[in-house]
Amino acid sequence: MMKRPLILLTLLFFALQVFYAQTADDIIKKYFENVGGVDRWKNMKSLKMTGNMVMAQGEFPFTLYRKTPDKFKAVMNIMGQEIVPQAFDGITGWMINPFTGNSSPQKLTDEQSAALKVESEFEDPFIDYQARGFVASYEGTGIAGGVQCHIIKLVRPKGSDGENISATYYFDTDNYLQIMIKQSNAQTKGQDVEIYLSDYREAGNGLMIPFVMDTQLQGQSIQKLNFTEIAVDEDMDDNLFKFPADSIPSVK
Repeated sequence: MMKRPLILLTLLFFALQVFYAQTADDIIKKYFENVGGVDRWKNMKSLKMTGNMVMAQGEFPFTLYRKTPDKFKAVMNIMGQEIVPQAFDGITGWMINPFTGNSSPQKLTDEQSAALKVESEFEDPFIDYQARGFVASYEGTGIAGGVQCHIIKLVRPKGSDGENISATYYFDTDNYLQIMIKQSNAQTKGQDVEIYLSDYREAGNGLMIPFVMDTQLQGQSIQKLNFTEIAVDEDMDDNLFKFPADSIPSVK
């Protein structure tokens, strides 16, 4: 007599797994439809994002350069000094920060470069996520920034060490735009940071992109990016991202 309930519970479990998988894919599909279409996102080659960064130390102008497949460079101006807090040329991570007492470009450690490679990945993580070995699961609904959201957890392999990286995405139940991303990293020592996305605008080629990204830790804003201009598919020379030849050895 006990076998039938167990079979029913097993069938129900698998039915729920299929339902959640379909729901996650449906939400991802609607998200791309509302931000310009997945094909436009796949075909995008570069982004130049200009604006102001607000931190506890003040507000500073900055520019972010991104290019497919995984090139990234951030440039800031603080007290008349140009700083490159992070850059990645596809292989090497580096920085320039005169306020450390050394104005020469410095390579990041292998561990820092590996972490930056993940952050520098140009393609949206939900594009062809299954073919890339990522797993998306529907986690129900919840509130983010006062907005009712669908919640999707995305897990992806970190590398040859087998360690995985996961992030939780909150999609507005009305328009399927991303409202918040929750994740942790080495810099936060395992604590979750919440990145709130808002002020979506058409930025070129029909792509809708948030012009405000507010990173919060334990409810407090630690870094807010207010974009004033976003250029899609602007020509960028690979040399923009390369580690300068007159650099010094790796950061210790």
